[in-house]
Amino acid sequence: MNKLPSAIALLVLAATPANATGGFVCRTAGPRPIAVSVGFGHVPGSPLLQDSTRLTDNGRNVPVTAPQWWFDGTELRLLLADPNAMRREVIIKAKRNGHVYDGSLWRDGRRHWVRCREG
Repeated sequence: MNKLPSAIALLVLAATPANATGGFVCRTAGPRPIAVSVGFGHVPGSPLLQDSTRLTDNGRNVPVTAPQWWFDGTELRLLLADPNAMRREVIIKAKRNGHVYDGSLWRDGRRHWVRCREG
């Protein structure tokens, strides 16, 4: 009899939903690459995960925050700003192209081609 409550508790814990995460890795081409990686949870209204949002410009890490973003399965839009959200660091607009997302990345007033992959 004592095993039944334990078994029920174990089944209830096993039935809870998993909080899976996903994300994107975006890179420009060329000799001075810019790379952006972001992670997000798969829950309604999921925010970007701050600890997995990164910007690398020519191998140098740039501290950023993500105040605005949009992803609907066909298009990705992302704004990365400095940690105080006073200056734009990167803007990405990319549309689905098969298994990847191709588009534009703006940094320091210059436009670059970018490819984003789910990861």
